[in-house]
Amino acid sequence: MLKKIILIVLLFSFTFSYTQQKRSLTHDDYDLWKNIGSPQITDNGQLVVTTVSTATGRGDGYLSIYNSKTGKTIKFHNGQRAQISNDNNYIVFFQKPDYELVRFEKKKKLKKDEMSKNKLFIYDVRLNRIVDSVLRVKSFDIPKKYDNWLIIEKFKDLKPKKDTTETKKDSIKEPKEKKKGAKKKKNPALESDYALVYNLKNRISDTIFHIKSFQLAEEAQALFFTKTKPKKKGDLGVFKYDFENGAEKVIDTGRYAYDRLAIDKKGTRLAYLSAKDSVSKDSLKYELFYVVNNAKKQVTDTLGKGLLKGWELSAAQTPYFSKNSKRLYFYSKPEVKFNIDTTLLKEEIPEVDVWNYKDKLIQPEQKSKLKALKDKAYLSFLDLENDKIIQLHDESLENVMLDQDREQKYILGSTSSPYDVSRSWDYPWLSDYYIINTETGEKELALKGAVRRPTLSPDGNYAVYFDSKSQHWWALNLTNNQKNNLTEGLGVPFYDVEDDHPAAPGSYGFGGFDKEGFALLNDQFDIWKVDLSGVKKPINITKDGRTKNIEYRALRLDYEKRNEVTYYKNMWLIDAFDKTNKTNTLYGLNPKNYRKKIILNAGNMILGGFVKAKEKDILLYEKEDFQTFPDLYYFDGRKSKKITDANPQQKDFLWGTSEKFSWTAYDGTKLDGIIYKPENFDATKKYPMISYFYEKRSDNLNSYHMPRPSASTVNMSYLVSNGYVVFVPDIVYKDGKPGESAYNCIVSGVEAVEKLGYVDSDNMAIQGQSWGGYQVAYLVTKTNKFKAAMAGAPVANMTSAYGGIRWQSGLSRAFQYEKTQSRIGKNLWDGFDLYIENSPLFGIPNIETPLLIMHNDADGAVPYYQGIEMFMGMRRLNKPVWLLVYNDEAHNLRKQKNRQDLSIRMMQFFDHYLKGAPAPKWMTQGVSQVRKGKDFGYELEKL
Repeated sequence: MLKKIILIVLLFSFTFSYTQQKRSLTHDDYDLWKNIGSPQITDNGQLVVTTVSTATGRGDGYLSIYNSKTGKTIKFHNGQRAQISNDNNYIVFFQKPDYELVRFEKKKKLKKDEMSKNKLFIYDVRLNRIVDSVLRVKSFDIPKKYDNWLIIEKFKDLKPKKDTTETKKDSIKEPKEKKKGAKKKKNPALESDYALVYNLKNRISDTIFHIKSFQLAEEAQALFFTKTKPKKKGDLGVFKYDFENGAEKVIDTGRYAYDRLAIDKKGTRLAYLSAKDSVSKDSLKYELFYVVNNAKKQVTDTLGKGLLKGWELSAAQTPYFSKNSKRLYFYSKPEVKFNIDTTLLKEEIPEVDVWNYKDKLIQPEQKSKLKALKDKAYLSFLDLENDKIIQLHDESLENVMLDQDREQKYILGSTSSPYDVSRSWDYPWLSDYYIINTETGEKELALKGAVRRPTLSPDGNYAVYFDSKSQHWWALNLTNNQKNNLTEGLGVPFYDVEDDHPAAPGSYGFGGFDKEGFALLNDQFDIWKVDLSGVKKPINITKDGRTKNIEYRALRLDYEKRNEVTYYKNMWLIDAFDKTNKTNTLYGLNPKNYRKKIILNAGNMILGGFVKAKEKDILLYEKEDFQTFPDLYYFDGRKSKKITDANPQQKDFLWGTSEKFSWTAYDGTKLDGIIYKPENFDATKKYPMISYFYEKRSDNLNSYHMPRPSASTVNMSYLVSNGYVVFVPDIVYKDGKPGESAYNCIVSGVEAVEKLGYVDSDNMAIQGQSWGGYQVAYLVTKTNKFKAAMAGAPVANMTSAYGGIRWQSGLSRAFQYEKTQSRIGKNLWDGFDLYIENSPLFGIPNIETPLLIMHNDADGAVPYYQGIEMFMGMRRLNKPVWLLVYNDEAHNLRKQKNRQDLSIRMMQFFDHYLKGAPAPKWMTQGVSQVRKGKDFGYELEKL
């Protein structure tokens, strides 16, 4: 017994000693953390290629190649953007320049051409080493379905620097002999970018100078490219490369411009746009050409051949072929001519936006979509079997929905035009859908005022869609325009029963199609297999989701078959999320008897990032919880192996834990939330607490929070590492009462946590961004419970925000208040009292809580003036308030330098009020415009 006690004491002493060696996270530690990029796995599952890069972008990373045969991993410094050869024998990738080198070159203000460029490496899997490298690479491509070739596009070579070495006075330079009439030979590699056609087998390359663009065929050896004239206007033409002898065959030449190359999968058909000579690039008139069996055919011309009357070919979109090369798709549009007064000087042309109440799109939305509106074009195709052109849509339809192969007889087209004006205040947004017969171009109205975009079935006979009015799933028969209700009478709702917006709720999502063409539809918990023809009754194939509080969802992992459920060992892959403990399990579901078999069990963690090898039943996945970074795992059907260790440094830092917390709100609603606690938490101590919130976040209980500079919100890992408790409550809302609802859920939750005994009630704060920022601003007008508060991009005045603009999209904000997140449910005039009641601006006299606001001058979601209204109101009434405005920054910060700055200032603010730390000078003295960018004001005042 004594030995056991001694052992326990020694073990505790070791643990305590090890913990003491750990340290808290600081703002200088963010650059240590790395992200794992999208992993690639070879079709046979042997190789896994992953990019690991710094989360902040400040620093270097590496490319990781895992070989399942050898069980070994090889890493290459700063490797990225890898491609795997079709035979899996080669991996080609970039090595970007070192971060510090690029930083040095920027400080030296080197010209763009002189700065370090990416280097290309070729790794031979069989030899397990790099076999070649190429400098100054712009791009590269590897054929998808054949071997041995690599196309490398290079930046033009740097001109040799002149020798500036001083010669001795008595030295004599011998003049070079020049032949009479001889011209100095130019080096084409110095004139413009060029390409290498590289043979991976023998490592011999051929050069294509003056390259403009190139296209590789997917399934057969074919390379087409365009060349341009160096330092001159115009292109040289379109060419085909002969892989056998390295010859360049001329396809077309002698015209001014060649653009938008398109090749079919076999490389037997080519399409491109070309324009005759022109004095102005903006006035180029393009024509479409098509080449097959070395014969060139002109599909359209500048006089309107093959186009609708008064239309022209669009050069903004690239043509493309259907899967089996039966159709060549291209775009055209009405020709627009302006009567421009060329006698006016630029300074004599008025600059004015004319707003008209009849405009379909308001002026700001037109501005935000200006390029798309200018480039708007309509789809046609050339039937290559009978040489017939079919126009699929015109100005009466905005969009068309093609099938996966782009060869079905029936497709859908849509238009929102009848409802565009009401989009400013109504939601969900509506569209009309038409059935289009691709053999004739005829269209027929099928769905009027539909909310959700339908999905075409693989057989081309149906489209499946969710109807917001009936709240059911329907099938549209494309052959006869008949509709069939698929979910009526099944006894469970297929609409989101938890949706608390003042608008029609959406569905729980579409799960894809199986191999037999049955649709998989989700209710709140289970998956239903549904016959679109309605002949066979729907079947609940997961069965126990509702009774076990588990959310089952089918996985669709193949991008090429994105509407089809993924099969694994002849089973469907099903993700099961346990809503009680917030963890995942991956199941295989037998499509015949619907029995489930566990494939991967995460325990008390969550799974994600699934990738499947195409030819083998091998999976990649990530596994995480709050304490565990989502590293990559390799699963061969029997056992899993962790194949990355991106952040080993985490073991050196104090971390924390996450736990689910439940309570009852003031109005009796049962709610869940998350409590994050510091490492070595001691329930007998009192901890400062920060509450962060948005809407519902409790499903993120087991999510990892990487330490990183803040785009707008507090970082959970940083807070617990620095001795804070964090509380994240779920919030539910009542129409017309968003502020009161927030108070009901958040404050009741905070008080429930206080009763646990370890929270310092005198040192609590709240923080939120956007909708969360609004709720912070509202709460400080209703309670003095919190010692400090930080609101990012808050709406302060709903009466002015209602009539504002979301500048990024150009949309009116009215629909948000009437139908979506702001949840007022009425327009400003019918619900005026509600707009006043829910606006923090009018409660400013009640505020006693110091408030830090961030609102950026290029915020495209919440108008910048909202933060100003809040700040100026509090300033006028002498309330402690600070406003951080990051210049030319968005709703959430994009630039790392600004994220770093916000992280520092936000934590200095909270540390001062909740921990008694000295205030920084930016809080006590401000930062004047004269000092801006020179003195950050981080220095702490002396106590």
